[in-house]
Formats: sequence, structure tokens, C-alpha cells
Amino acid sequence: MIDIKQVHKSFGNREILKGIDLHVPTGSVTVILGPSGSGKTTFLRTLNFLEKADAGTMQLNDISVDLHKASNKEILNVRRNTSMVFQSYNLFSNKTVIENIMEGLVTVKKMKKSEARQIAQRFLKEVGMEGYDDYYPVQLSGANNNVSASLVPLRWTQRLSSLTNLHQPSIQSS
Repeated sequence: MIDIKQVHKSFGNREILKGIDLHVPTGSVTVILGPSGSGKTTFLRTLNFLEKADAGTMQLNDISVDLHKASNKEILNVRRNTSMVFQSYNLFSNKTVIENIMEGLVTVKKMKKSEARQIAQRFLKEVGMEGYDDYYPVQLSGANNNVSASLVPLRWTQRLSSLTNLHQPSIQSS
């Protein structure tokens, strides 16, 4: 569960985020949709502390944090329990979809390939991409590349996040 309250962010005299509130129940998929320049990316960047919010609070399951006054320890705790997908794909072109998702689990976390493959296949099924295991990024549509890239950081927490920014409102999870 994510509960966000009164997030404010300005750049100079220009107020970008004007008291944003958002509640995302556990297990749900939420799309943040709006025109270019409306603050979608700035909002997400404040939630992951890539931008410092001027005000606001976030409750992430049992983690409570002030978005303006968070300590380094609190920021690290939030980052260990969330993921952020940037607006470019960043998939290894020489690896299949499943290999891209498995890479960090096997290389960094030293997980057995069979276990990492099971986790990756579960994620693919949950986002409606079952059967795409052996496709390379060049063989995928832009939307499927976005979905695949969004699964790569999820390998760290081994669960789908409550808040995902796919920049593709037409994607439906199964």
C-alpha cells in the first residue's frame, strides 16, 4: 500500500506539484496520466528522492517518511522497497526478455538461474507477456519493450510494485 499526502514541489517561482494526494492499495496497478509538462515525472522523482519535495508525506506499507526531511537511511529504505523505470527501455539488446529480467538476480544476488527464471516468468505472466521469454528487444513493440524494462528493476524486490509508471495507458495486466 502506498499513501501519499500533500506533495508540493516548485522550481523557482513555478509550482509544479500543488498538494498531490494518492492512495494505491496493495496489488493494484495505477497509471499516472496527463499532458506533457504536467508534473508526472517530477511527482515520481520526488517519491524516489531523485528530486527533493518541498513538502509531503509517504506511507509505503510500514515505512513512513517525510518527503522533504527524509534522512539518508530513510531514503535508502524506501529505495530498497520500490523501483523506478525511466522513460527509455535500457534493455540489453544481446539478451532475451527473460535474460534481461534475470540478470541482476543471478549476477548480483547470486540466485540460481532456475529460481530467477521462475520469478521472471511469473512477472511476465502477471503483465500479460507470457510466452515472450525468448524474444529479443528488437523483436518487441515499443509497449512491450516498456513493460519488459519495467520488470527489470522489480527483480530486486521479487514482487510487482504497487506504483508503476509505464507511460503506456493501453497496457493491461492479466
